[in-house]
Order: sequence, then C-alpha cells, then structure tokens
Amino acid sequence: MNKKLKGLLACFMCVCSVGGIMTGCGNGMGKSDLGEVELPHFSYENTALDGNYNHELFYRNDLDIKYGDPTTIYIDEGEYAGTFLTSGTSSGAGYSVSTSKNLIDWESSGDGFTPAKNHFGVTKFWAPQLMYDKDARWGDYNKGTAEEADKKGLFFMFYCAATPATATDYPVNTNYLAVAISTTPDGPYTEYTGTNQNGTRLNASVPLFDIEYINPENPNALCTTLDENAANGWELYRHGRSFIDPAPFVDPVTGDKYLYFCRNRCVDSTNEIWGVKMKDWVTPDYSTVTRLTAFEYTTVAGAIANDKNQKYDVKGWTQKIDEGPFMYYADGTYYLTFSIGSTNDKLYPVGQALSTSPLGTFTKVQGEDGGLICTPGTDWDINSSGHHSFLEVGDELWIVYHSYPMSASGALGGRGQSFDRVFLHENNKGQKVLHANGPTKNIQALPEVVSGYKNVAPLATASATHAAKESDAKYLNDNLISMHGENDNAYQQDRVSEFVVDGKETVITLDFTDYVTARAIMIYNARDYKNAFNEIEKIEMAFRDKDGKTGVAVINKLGFNMSANVVPLEYSYSEDELKDLGNLDDFYTMRPGGAAIAEFNEISVNKIRITIKKGDNKTGLNVNEIVVLGKTA
Repeated sequence: MNKKLKGLLACFMCVCSVGGIMTGCGNGMGKSDLGEVELPHFSYENTALDGNYNHELFYRNDLDIKYGDPTTIYIDEGEYAGTFLTSGTSSGAGYSVSTSKNLIDWESSGDGFTPAKNHFGVTKFWAPQLMYDKDARWGDYNKGTAEEADKKGLFFMFYCAATPATATDYPVNTNYLAVAISTTPDGPYTEYTGTNQNGTRLNASVPLFDIEYINPENPNALCTTLDENAANGWELYRHGRSFIDPAPFVDPVTGDKYLYFCRNRCVDSTNEIWGVKMKDWVTPDYSTVTRLTAFEYTTVAGAIANDKNQKYDVKGWTQKIDEGPFMYYADGTYYLTFSIGSTNDKLYPVGQALSTSPLGTFTKVQGEDGGLICTPGTDWDINSSGHHSFLEVGDELWIVYHSYPMSASGALGGRGQSFDRVFLHENNKGQKVLHANGPTKNIQALPEVVSGYKNVAPLATASATHAAKESDAKYLNDNLISMHGENDNAYQQDRVSEFVVDGKETVITLDFTDYVTARAIMIYNARDYKNAFNEIEKIEMAFRDKDGKTGVAVINKLGFNMSANVVPLEYSYSEDELKDLGNLDDFYTMRPGGAAIAEFNEISVNKIRITIKKGDNKTGLNVNEIVVLGKTA
C-alpha cells in the first residue's frame, strides 16, 4: 500500500468512531438512537488500476511471480507456521522457491533444488509439486543425523525431468518422475538416496517411477498382471513411455498415500492422467498403477469402447492433452482435477472428474454441467488458467494457477502465478462440483488467516425487491461468483447464478441474527457488461456503538471502476471492425469478478441495506455476489 493511500486511510479512520460521526434522521432501518450518520470510508473506484489498495485486506493477480505450473502450500504449524511456500517451472534446469506471509509480497528463499551431477535428467525440469508431511520420519528418508532419525516433518518436492539424447540407461529424450526432500521449506531439496521398500536402490540417477517395473518380460518386474484384460492398444506397459506432472495425495479417510501424474506424449499420441498407490513417498506399489482419464472421453472404458455417449464436450484444445493432475477429497467424493489442452491455448481450462475411490473409476463432469473449475472467456484479456494445484488455508480452499499477461496488441508475456477461491456447489445434475471464483485480474479479499477477516455475508438472510422470475436473493450471499453464463459456449457455463432484477432498481437487505463486525463491503457486478451497474446508489448499515447506542451508517454513491473491469475492445475486434460497431456500449466485454468496494473502520452491524439502480445505456441489472469482510462475536 503506497503512502497516499495510507494517509487517506489514516485520515478517515481517525474520525471513524461511529458515535462521533455527525448524525441526522432515522430511515426505517429499525430502532435508532443516533439516527442516520454518514460513514467515512475509502472507495476503490479510482484505485483499482494501480497498486493503491490496502495490502492487509486485499490482493490482486498481477502475475508478478513468474512461475509456470505453480505449486503453493500453506504451513499452519511448527516453527514455519503462517508461511506460504511456492515454486514452479522457471529455468527448466532446477527450481527456486519463494516464501510469503500474505500471498502478495514474495521473497526468493534458500537454495531450492539444483539437480546432482549424476541426475538422470538434463532438461525439462517441469511442474514441481510441494508437500509438507508432518508425520514423515526423518530416518525413513535418510535425512538429518542419526540423533534426528525419529524427528518428524519433511518437505517434499515431486517433479519431472527429461533424459538426454545420449542417454544409455533409459530411453532418450524421455520424461521421468522424481522427488527431492528437505528438512526446511526453502531447501536445499536433495534426491533420496537409499533402498526403498521395493528393494530398489534409488539416487539422483534413478527415477522415482519406472514403467519397466510393470514390463511382463522384465525379470525384475514388480508387477506382471496389470494387462490381463486390457483391450488392444490399451496396455499399461509400453517401452519408452514418458511421465510428467507428479502430484502427491494423502487420503484423509485411510491415511494411504498416492501419486498422480500425466502419461506424456512420447510413444503415445495423447496425454492422460494415471495414478499409483505409494508404500511411502519413495516406493510405488506397481501393482496398483491405474489409467484414470482418456482424452476426449468421460471415462477410460468409454474411450476403449469408442462410446459416442461418453464423449467429453470440452472444446478449444489445440493438442490432445489431459495433464497437470491434482486430487482433492470432500464428503465421500474424490475430485481429480486436470488441465485440458496446451499451456499456450487461450483457455487451457481446469476440469474435474469424480469418483468414490482414490484410483477410480473416475468420470469427467461435462462442461455443460459446470465441469470446468476455472477458465477465462474467449474474449477476455486473460490467456489460460493453466496448470494448477489447490491450497488449503485455514477453512478456505484456493486454486493456484498460471496465466500469461497480455499486451494491448494481444502479445503474451511470461507466465505468472495467480490465486482465487474455490467452493463446492450443486450442479444441474445434483452433483457437488468445484467452482473457482476466477480467473481474476481485479482486487479480491485476502485469506482470513492473513487479514483476520472473513466473509460474514453468508451468515445473513438475503432478501431483495424486484427479483426477476426464477431468480432468488439467495444467490447474493452464496459465496459463488458467476464467471460464465448463457452468452458463453455451453461447455464453459459454470451453472452458477447471479441475482437478476426485474426493473430499474433493487433494494437488497442482509439480516443478521446477531451483530457482526464489518470492516469492508464488496458488491460484485454482473458478468455481462449490458447488465452491469455503474455505481451503488446507497448502502445503509444498522449499527451499535461501544456504548450500546444504535444508528444507521450510510455510504452514498459508491462508485465502480468500470475501466478496470471491462476488457479493452482491441482484444476482440480489429481496428476496421471497431469503426463499424457504432455504439461501443453494446460491445464491451466484462471480466467477471470485479466489485464496488468500500473500506471503513470496524463497525458492529446487524442489518445492511443496499440500493442499486440500473446503469445508463444498460439493458438490465444483475448483481453477482455480496461480500462483507468482518468478524463474528
């Protein structure tokens, strides 16, 4: 936060003790001792295009951390508690790591990972995946001194690398999986050296997972029964198969360990997701190797049978790729998430497949059923929502992914990491599916563990005047921001609803059963420019001061920074096309996820009323979501 904003905040915060604000008349918001008062606040109407925002409450995806295929973990215990740790693809020759306390300010930290001289890989060090295992015993992974053998808590970095064109021990130019381990978050991460539970001697020159161990003709094979019933062309073993993008997972139900990864195109024509159960983090149980997805089909069985009824409807790829897997578990369902297409694709969306077991059978959720977790629009100035992982921070779930910055001409810059919240919701088929409130380029609320504030709006009962038929005020505080709707391709629609107004104005009320502490309010605009509001007419908050006196605090004419949330037309139209468009208001594209924001001193409230009028030259009025940053008693 720059000096100007600090000064402005200090100026209004010093007079923001509600009992000391000039009072006026009551306005029907309930019992009022103090009447109506004007609430000093800081509006973000004119600050959303620069860095002039409160970094203790908000963040923005500016793509400053130049990691592709990013992985981020949050450490919530021990001496490193409160630390975010991130890494990703960068030089292709190793991995740096960075740490942060707030998701905004990152510092390159420690030694990261540099491959040993005898490493099997020489290039394409891609897509690391970080994990902290608090129960991992140091002695089991040959870390620390003999006296530290029983110490617990290790950091793991799973990754992939490619063999050289001159390789003799392994197929040339082939990607293999590996793991490096550290006793501290910033490294140095070093390869495991020792004999694993399979009796395999591992070091930097030996990959973690080797497909030859399921080769029926290999005298050292650890499994020779996997392909008994395989259809022609679907055998799991093929010499020279290449693997990338490892992602570890601990089943919270059983405590069992798993590793998910992508079978890369090397001797195959497509990428697909595989999985294996692990005896420990350096020992695959090769008898469990399982193919989990097949490109262009909802299930592997559907692909083998060439079943047209199991065709996957997600379009827009340039190459036949399912990659970048991650596993998340909730309420009896295993969510296998993956990226579709090439990293350079305009969309490069994140999809999901569901199962009741860690190794499937997995069924992809069709795009038209809200199966895409995160994807930009085809006409947004965001390129890709990329290779991803999930991040649990306190009670919140986040997605970390990469995007490419775009110039006004549409040229792409280097990949950078982004973060957005993720929620579960019920789709049109009754399935609980994952939905990201992103990808975003605008100001968002930081995690509660960073700011100390959470969204308390869902605690309130929402009501609204002039609701359109089949719309519902419950959409205003359900945590979900609709990113794609009926104007998008069917496979992109997220099946998340925004509140639709029938008329020129709506009055929205949030009623809390008890007083909550409010610190800021964010009113998210429509996903479609033609239904967007220009400003918030009025915000009224029924408050109680420190002496128990009540009143109504008012914010009038809270502006929305349209220029920070509308996609410049040159991303969608050529100069010649622009000349023929006529009224440009009819052709702007909104980048959903932007809000009118007011920040103020803490105030104890039990009711919030918001009046919004239809914007000039707009055909409708929709409101996407309301977030109240605050605390409960």
